[in-house]
Amino acid sequence: MKLIFKLLNLLLPVALFVLVLPEVRRFFDNGEALTGVGIVLGTLAIMAVWEGLLLKLWILPACSQALSERVYSASYSPDEDPLVAMAERIRREHAAELMPEFEQLVRKEARRPRAWAELASLLTDELDRPEDALKALLSGAEHVSRKEDKALFLCRAAHLCEKRLKNEAEAARWYAEAAAKYPGTVYGRKAAERVK
Repeated sequence: MKLIFKLLNLLLPVALFVLVLPEVRRFFDNGEALTGVGIVLGTLAIMAVWEGLLLKLWILPACSQALSERVYSASYSPDEDPLVAMAERIRREHAAELMPEFEQLVRKEARRPRAWAELASLLTDELDRPEDALKALLSGAEHVSRKEDKALFLCRAAHLCEKRLKNEAEAARWYAEAAAKYPGTVYGRKAAERVK
């Protein structure tokens, strides 16, 4: 619903400008070119202010968040990121009782690679639950949007099977899937080398 509202707000000034054009043409046809130009300039000014505000309030923040996710893999300081802060707290205090709350945070931010990576790390290193960590990595591969991240999670799942679960057949399965589904990614190519 929010996305539809934003799209409508984005298109409304353009629609206003298009609706004004026939009226402007009448002014030009009646020899009142100066009035027509004034209306066009006024409409353009309204459209520019409106679109500028939308750009500042919605588009630029969304783009900057997406860019920071890709460039920095959401490596915010714990003070700024509740998910990272809670992961650090669980590690520092060995607070396994916070895991259900942490898993809720991960589900809320399911498209963030950092969320699934932290969950898998906590399950493996803090709680010694590699089977659950494997599920988290595979779930992460389903939820994240970038192919590179999907391939990364499949490779991590394969590595976990290989090293912690001592299941070579399962590891080969996830390497093969990463290689087959994401051959154009760095991790897809690495997985293909492992499958050979």
